[in-house]
Amino acid sequence: MKPPSIALIIGIGLILLGLLAFPGGARAHEQETSVDWDVAYANVQVVAAPVYTYYATQTLPLTGGGTRTVIGQAGATGYPTIAMNTGEYLVITWSFRYVANVVVRGDLFWITRLGLDFATIGRYIDSGSGRQWIGSSSFELVPNTVYSATLVVRSVQPNFRHLHVGVSVQNVGNIPAAPTVLPNIPAGGPTLYGVFTDANGPVVEPLAGVTVERSPFSGTFLLLAPWPWAVAGFVGQVVLGFAFIGFMWWYARWETRRGAKT
Repeated sequence: MKPPSIALIIGIGLILLGLLAFPGGARAHEQETSVDWDVAYANVQVVAAPVYTYYATQTLPLTGGGTRTVIGQAGATGYPTIAMNTGEYLVITWSFRYVANVVVRGDLFWITRLGLDFATIGRYIDSGSGRQWIGSSSFELVPNTVYSATLVVRSVQPNFRHLHVGVSVQNVGNIPAAPTVLPNIPAGGPTLYGVFTDANGPVVEPLAGVTVERSPFSGTFLLLAPWPWAVAGFVGQVVLGFAFIGFMWWYARWETRRGAKT
């Protein structure tokens, strides 16, 4: 095969790979088969199903009241759906008991199909002494303690997505919030708690307009705005790619002419 053909095939393959990596649509993520649920239940058991509350605006620390609240649990017609605009918020609260017998560190997480649909604005934990802001830090998990968790997330992309929450346990892994079904765990694990979110509007900056107490960047910190060096780097890669293809095309013609002369 001629060198230009090889280069073109490689280029087309990379483009197709990029398209396949970001498929459209949404599917319900009702089970998490990658979790060893025997181990998960030996560490964390959910006490109260996650409650998802919609807020049009939000400030930090957490204030105000939401206007719509749903319990993130599948019913006869599937998961509930929360309609919202990009730039709006969900405050998600749930409780779990840490039942293992060693003190470790824990963390809170949310997950969608792609993981790019929301931005984490606030994280709180309450082990009985009042709700504490934990920011991006982990927190201590003490045996036989009930924790109330709160996540504040902001919709940043216009997508229809399935949204779950959970807790990460040191030396164990990520455990999505799900009902405790012991001892008869169904194949593939329990049906996870969660909701669908139907967001409409333009892509928004995660922290644009967000008031953060005592922060010098309150309302002005931009994460998605294209930085000049990033744009220049992308353009440079495109130029180098076309230059490589052009060089291979020229080299193939040169080789063909040299062979014809001999």
